Amino acid sequence: MCITHGELTTSNMSKPAILWCIFAVLWSVASAYLVPPPGYSVGFTGRITAGSQRYICNRGSWIKIGAFASILTPDGHQLGSYTSKCDSLKRTSTYAWKLLNSPGTTTESGHSSSGLQGIAVMTVQVSTSAVSEYLAIVKKRIGGGDASLVVFVSLTGTKGGLPPRKALCTSNGATSGVPFQGTFTFFTQDQVPPRVPASLKPLANFVQVFFLEGMMQYRFDNNGRWTSQGHYSTIYDVAGGTSLGKFGTVRQSDRFGSNLMFKLINPNGFWFYAEQCAKPVRVSLMGAPWQLLQITSSGGYKNPMGTYRFALIASVMGGQPPKLAARAYGMTYGAAFSAQCYLYV
Repeated sequence: MCITHGELTTSNMSKPAILWCIFAVLWSVASAYLVPPPGYSVGFTGRITAGSQRYICNRGSWIKIGAFASILTPDGHQLGSYTSKCDSLKRTSTYAWKLLNSPGTTTESGHSSSGLQGIAVMTVQVSTSAVSEYLAIVKKRIGGGDASLVVFVSLTGTKGGLPPRKALCTSNGATSGVPFQGTFTFFTQDQVPPRVPASLKPLANFVQVFFLEGMMQYRFDNNGRWTSQGHYSTIYDVAGGTSLGKFGTVRQSDRFGSNLMFKLINPNGFWFYAEQCAKPVRVSLMGAPWQLLQITSSGGYKNPMGTYRFALIASVMGGQPPKLAARAYGMTYGAAFSAQCYLYV
């Protein structure tokens, strides 16, 4: 149905058309959440072909055991393959992508493909007739190449893939594959800071970025609020990459009273203590507020560009306190988070 040169109102739309409009709005809102915060950009996309969701019959019910699919580029060339494994007892899924490198990247990296493994950080049931959509974070990578900076992968626009009818589950151990479709979007880690509020923008020069993954700690206080108790994280070059050191709240502060310590352990290792120098700002609904830290003391490797002065903790995913009150005062809660740490001199 096409309405032109006139106002689109419910009075000139059929009931099915109205329902489709409502569905489209709900779909777009749900899928909009499957995008990482600023600091990550779309690297490339791929569409599923020959996709199959696998199920096994167990005592009259179909249990998901995984999936596999081929992935094509938007113009129809082979991009790679996808597999997933489901643990019904733990109710967890692990996803894996094997992506073909371009000829130039293959020569440069020495690898014909890039392997990624990840877990979901967010899952949305967009349609009652299709498998869930999700946003996953990379936890492990194999080889290098075109996917070397991929941090998040989303599966959206799913069609099909739901388990067979329960009446067909008549033999324990029997398996079934159900076709499904969808689109993968591979988000890469930006190498420059994203746009931030003026209060979080230091008067300094950006020189380096690291990926952080860890936990933010909260405690339910006597005023009935969750209060921050600090955080700790591992420093990586990129998600699922090489572990480079640790960053977080420490008991022993430096002589200026700063108790946030960043310690990089490698041939060019260095360390610094820092403290908040601006009020944290919640830039994205996807995670905890972003923070600007001023470095109060440092040591180790000296950057040729100058002495480290500021650290911006941005592009935060997760790390938020519970929305519900605790059952008792003094209870603690750990919230997993990832972020990017931008260093300035």
